[in-house]
Amino acid sequence: MTQNYISGGESVALLAFEDPDNWDDDAIVHVASNETFIPFGQGVETSVTRNNNAERVYGVGNRNATATVNTAYGGTLSANGTLTHAWWLLGVLGSVADAGSGPFTHTYTERNALPSFTTKLAYELGDTDAQSILLGCRINSCTISAAVNEVAKFSLECPYRYEILGTIASTNIADTEPVFSFVHGKVEIPNGTVIAAVQSIELTIVNNLENVYEVGSRFARAIVAKQREYNFKVTAAFNSHTKLLTYFFNGTGSATSPSSGSGTEIATMQLTFTNDDGDILEINLTGIHFNEETLPQNQNEVVKEDVTGWARALTNVVYTNGIAIAPKEATNVP
Repeated sequence: MTQNYISGGESVALLAFEDPDNWDDDAIVHVASNETFIPFGQGVETSVTRNNNAERVYGVGNRNATATVNTAYGGTLSANGTLTHAWWLLGVLGSVADAGSGPFTHTYTERNALPSFTTKLAYELGDTDAQSILLGCRINSCTISAAVNEVAKFSLECPYRYEILGTIASTNIADTEPVFSFVHGKVEIPNGTVIAAVQSIELTIVNNLENVYEVGSRFARAIVAKQREYNFKVTAAFNSHTKLLTYFFNGTGSATSPSSGSGTEIATMQLTFTNDDGDILEINLTGIHFNEETLPQNQNEVVKEDVTGWARALTNVVYTNGIAIAPKEATNVP
């Protein structure tokens, strides 16, 4: 008996980085990556939003639209789940270098040109399987978060260039990497100074992507990264003003009042997550600025301090595990 409807448990979501030479050609000849496809992580949810950006045409003599025209096509993939690996960071930052002989390190650093990737979304419908292949996906924003009593999580927003539908579903690949959790995490501001009793941490990296179109095609000729932003929010149980509050005043742990000048940035910030296998994800930020501090008092709650701000740059993200080679860009375009 053919199964006509399915749950998300019978679907597939995989990615592989593409050959950058794809962007020299029109969207209709953009080809999928031939690299090994990998899962986004564990506990993943995906959603695709498609928009024809249709426009109604009106004219003199009729209150109703006389025509409808599809303009620039826009599609966005959203993916979120449990943080188990960091391979998709290549699409967030742009560059990765492998080193070591076990454990191995994979150091991600900033690059202006961001790699794109192919996403396969498959639906196992028995005799009538379905698959959507999203081409030219680029990561516009990435959020990594962790909170007390929760596993670490990630969220990605990815505009894409083109899409192909098919009736052959890719086989699912289970993610076997162990889960990162808040239990094994720490926040250091600056590096070497651990902030005690952190309740939650959230880091969002934004690439401010813009689709570039040209006359003659509804599909993007390029997806260009503009300003890069690193925004964060830290919540910690309050037990001393010589912690986040004094850094907020003037970038040091000894400031007891706001500076009369423009303030001083904190040099560094480090976020570290480990898991039960000893894998390490270490995020190193520089040029730290606290923008807003909130310190509410409520008789029914522990006093907690919220600080939001940003980093001007990222030194690197070092991902340490037992795998020698990180996923790289494909080379399958002549």
